[in-house]
Amino acid sequence: MKEYKYNINGNDYTVRVEGIEDCIATVYVNGESYTVKLPEPEKPAPRPSITPVSAPQTSTPKKYSVKAPLPGVIIEVVVKPGDEIKRGQTVAILDAMKMENNIVSEKAGIVAQICVQPGESVLEGTDLVVFE
Repeated sequence: MKEYKYNINGNDYTVRVEGIEDCIATVYVNGESYTVKLPEPEKPAPRPSITPVSAPQTSTPKKYSVKAPLPGVIIEVVVKPGDEIKRGQTVAILDAMKMENNIVSEKAGIVAQICVQPGESVLEGTDLVVFE
């Protein structure tokens, strides 16, 4: 049983809720009993069933990227978008601990994107060049 105190238009009311059953509440207002019909809770709308639709199979080329093997500063990017690269070819030169490191591609491909610029500091695992 809960009791509430209200002041409405300057009048004080003490409201005590005795109980609620099947959307009917029994309440006492300043000691007088009332039966109050509460609005019925809204029933959730049925959800439509969702059938997964697979995406059409397209033959998009897989992308491959050359990543920085250690943190450092890019000295030079020796390739440009559209270049055809062979396995083992240098794609960038990275200065790490005062040593120049040739960063080579482990796969052949066509350069799709250059992700870094000379003078840029990179962390280990940063994408340097992306191939198609």
